Amino acid sequence: AIIFQNRRGFSPVVECHQCGGSPKCPNCDVSLTYHKTTAALTCHYCGYTFRMPQACPDCGNTDLRDRGAGTEKVEDIIADEFPAVRIARMDLDTTHTRNAYERIIAEFASGKTNLLIGTQMVTKGLDFDNVGVVGIMSADTMLNQPDFRAYEHSFMMMTQVAGRAGRKGRRGRVILQTTRPGLPVIRQIVAGDYAGFFRGLM
Repeated sequence: AIIFQNRRGFSPVVECHQCGGSPKCPNCDVSLTYHKTTAALTCHYCGYTFRMPQACPDCGNTDLRDRGAGTEKVEDIIADEFPAVRIARMDLDTTHTRNAYERIIAEFASGKTNLLIGTQMVTKGLDFDNVGVVGIMSADTMLNQPDFRAYEHSFMMMTQVAGRAGRKGRRGRVILQTTRPGLPVIRQIVAGDYAGFFRGLM
């Protein structure tokens, strides 16, 4: 199985439960992503990084909570719920070198790992015979990006990752997580309706 979560790190936002403050990048003025493996907050635009604070920089409260989920958190949750599953994670944090990227693919293709969790790196260019299920997480988050091309990018990525299931003439299953199943673009993704999506953009 492949699980597609188009956010790396553990959580895209860390928030103070008392004042609602959230650490931001001093260069880009965007929320910093919490990475559990390095215990650091990182800007995914410029690379600015600092250690996860013990207290809120604004009010000093120690009740800091992570909001949302990245690939690290998805990996943690699945490992807790399904301890027998052999998990691999493919994102920018796990593929620093070419060897790492090739090793992750080879181990998944051979069955050494049987669940691949990843960002858009898992959506294209991969051809696995043995993938029966693809899960697409947080489709609404992708669709709600502040970008006029958000629907187009989401349609491409979700359609591409859905195509990883059921290769070589086998039937696969795709599970798409959304709170708005009636949205036209969601119906078009599910139906593979390229023409309808194109007409809707005109």
